[in-house]
Amino acid sequence: MNKWNNYEIKLKIPSLFTKALLEANVNKFWKENMETLPDNHYIFFIFRLKFDNNQIRSASTLQKIDRTNKNDIIEYLYSRISLSNEAYTSTPIKSLIFSYGVRIGKLDQSENEINGFSENSLSSDNKNKFQIYYKNKLPIIKSGLVSEYGKVISENKTEDGFQFALYLNKDINIVLSVCTNPLDFNYNIYGEREQQVNNIKYIKKGITILKWTDRILGDNKIIREIGKSVYYYNNGELSLIKVEKKTRAIQSIKVRNKLENKIITMDLETILINNIHTPYCLSWYDGLKSKSYFIQGLELLENLEREEKILGMIQNAIDDICIRKYRNYKIYLHNFSKFDGYFLVKYLAKLGTCDPIIHKGKIISLKFSSFSKKGDSIYNVTFKDSYLLLPSSLRKLCN
Repeated sequence: MNKWNNYEIKLKIPSLFTKALLEANVNKFWKENMETLPDNHYIFFIFRLKFDNNQIRSASTLQKIDRTNKNDIIEYLYSRISLSNEAYTSTPIKSLIFSYGVRIGKLDQSENEINGFSENSLSSDNKNKFQIYYKNKLPIIKSGLVSEYGKVISENKTEDGFQFALYLNKDINIVLSVCTNPLDFNYNIYGEREQQVNNIKYIKKGITILKWTDRILGDNKIIREIGKSVYYYNNGELSLIKVEKKTRAIQSIKVRNKLENKIITMDLETILINNIHTPYCLSWYDGLKSKSYFIQGLELLENLEREEKILGMIQNAIDDICIRKYRNYKIYLHNFSKFDGYFLVKYLAKLGTCDPIIHKGKIISLKFSSFSKKGDSIYNVTFKDSYLLLPSSLRKLCN
């Protein structure tokens, strides 16, 4: 009963390691050896790979498993091999070796987990918190312990610390490099010195999609640097975010020697009809000549006819302004952003193209483009609010 068995599956053609290759051969081992295992038995298990150069390497640590562990052992082996030395996935495999010994007895819950790999221990409903970063769930840590990132698959000593391969879920693995060399530690903006530096690779379905650094300060304080953002965590709670933004030097504004006189002033008057402000008069002045447009008896008209009259009045004004002489002129209305603009936009949108600049619900500026009567050229004018330049009533300004 204590005898060790080597169940070797030789591949017809040496192949690179893939999850499909692993699943197919674990299923074969399970069918021929595990499905016939009595209920009150379990096995000690080590998995090894024989490469095309006849070198044999262990791909797992010693595990206790029974018939219920097939999916767990597949995930464990795939994660461990994928995150191990590149030779495991770049050198063709000649055969897969399952070394095992059968033992009498039943495994309890704690024993029946492969290095912590079980459906219960890997549930996404555990108490760990996650940071959502571009739709990826990154584990939020408190003290910097390796176990806070996931289930440990393997551990290796490095020159400045340790490197761990971890399992987060069936799609996500993490490679964690822990630096414990004091010479590499820095002070943060608060004058606190780092106690540990963790460099993390976030691997999704075998592809590294994210890298970040966690700087451990002690007292459950963590600084996470990822991309152009820095996150400050205190006891697992986010307390501050810093984002690096590109800025340009402020350029001096060139002073115009010539006064800008391409200006038209305009005013729109309304009356109350059924307690609704309704435009009935529009006037404009270019500094030399003025024009006015007026609708009589507007309150006597039906709604549809009234709208047509208002549109006609505004169209007459636009036709007189949108000519070669006034191309690219600025048209100022006092209180345009709060009052006149809302009436004009409604009708200007039917006569041409409107491109407004809106700030806090106010129309600060409106660029209007209209075709000429012949339709062969475009005329642009810009409506602006003179109240934003001269913040007082016209009556007071005149006085």
